[in-house]
Amino acid sequence: LHHGDCLEVLEMLDECSVDAVITDPPYCSGSVGEAQRTAAKGQGLRSENLAKDGARRFSWFRGDNMTTAGLVFLLRSIAFESLRVVRGSGSFLCFCDWRMYSSLQPAIESSGWRSQGLIVWDKGHMGLGVGFRPQHELVMHFTAGKPAYHSRSIGNVIAAKRVHSSRRVHATEKPVDLIEKLLEVASPVGGTVLDPFMGSGTTGVACARMGRPFIGIERDAEHFATAKARIEATEVAA
Repeated sequence: LHHGDCLEVLEMLDECSVDAVITDPPYCSGSVGEAQRTAAKGQGLRSENLAKDGARRFSWFRGDNMTTAGLVFLLRSIAFESLRVVRGSGSFLCFCDWRMYSSLQPAIESSGWRSQGLIVWDKGHMGLGVGFRPQHELVMHFTAGKPAYHSRSIGNVIAAKRVHSSRRVHATEKPVDLIEKLLEVASPVGGTVLDPFMGSGTTGVACARMGRPFIGIERDAEHFATAKARIEATEVAA
């Protein structure tokens, strides 16, 4: 586990040292326009929906206030370095939402990854809003070459309940069982998995449960400590 900037740490990793990359970067979708994104007070969350102490509780999300161009630049740089460290035709899996997909997909593809399609995370329940209320998120799938799949039992729509707010330690925390299903297809048994935006360590927890070596990078000290504790506890339980 690395506490630091993901671009700096990625440069230190050996070439062809991981089998799959899976990450959940900032969505930068707290508003519909660039000006509103710049003014947003929380990552991926509209400022009016934050609690009074939201700026403090979600302070680690301030990096999400970058523009679309900023996120495209960041993720293309990460994708470029990830391609260097991945083995063979390994996978790159990246969470996003519908607002950012059209910008991020070609940016990652231009770094040398081969686009293989989209996976839909069905959360099972609608979120807030009007009209067709959101019930899903997207996962972009790329490979370094001809795809190598390690399971045929998972479809491209994965149903997994969201982590309940009472148990959530990160505002955008993903369920462990969702990550496990992604890894089952995208990484070999015993294969090393890299997460450049480790957050609270959910991918590391999934790897510990599945017996896969894990490399995680997180720049926020509070989340790094949470991730370390969660992963260590899972390893002990396993």
